[in-house]
Amino acid sequence: MTITRGADNAELRALPEGVRRLAPDAFRTLYDELADGLNSFAISLLRDRAAAEDAVQQAFLEFVQAAPGLRGDFAAMRAWLFRSVRFRCLDEIRRRQRRRETLHAELPDDLLSTVPSPGGGGDLAAAMSELTEQQRAVLFLRHVAGMSGHEVAVVLDTNRAAVFATAARAERRLRALLGGAESRSTA
Repeated sequence: MTITRGADNAELRALPEGVRRLAPDAFRTLYDELADGLNSFAISLLRDRAAAEDAVQQAFLEFVQAAPGLRGDFAAMRAWLFRSVRFRCLDEIRRRQRRRETLHAELPDDLLSTVPSPGGGGDLAAAMSELTEQQRAVLFLRHVAGMSGHEVAVVLDTNRAAVFATAARAERRLRALLGGAESRSTA
């Protein structure tokens, strides 16, 4: 899957100037090109379609406000939006964690011991849920969004070496989780 949908290279080269001028057609083209990929990225982090759509909408609203001052080409704007979506998702993950902690503090200990722990499934979705947010983000941006190591580094505010190391660790972890699940299911 690739993020760009239908605009040709000339359209994409002209897009940043239209965005800086707040031209509605430029924003429409940018949205058409990136919305599906941004939504998929947010869903991969949040595992909740509605929350993911909210994160993408918030990022686009922030982008519109910042657009006149933005510099760079289409790739820079794409990275800006993916990074913004990531921050919105991280905010939501933190809110969820605080809610869980509050709920757990209010529940009796013996009730908590009866709740099964997440994971343990052999499918890819279950294995992905065992990865860290950073590992899921790197794998999504590299393999689904088709971004280069440099682009992923910009989105995640890190360097290329860290991106490649994180990807390697995540892929090893997935192989172990999926391989271990396969051997348990055949035994």
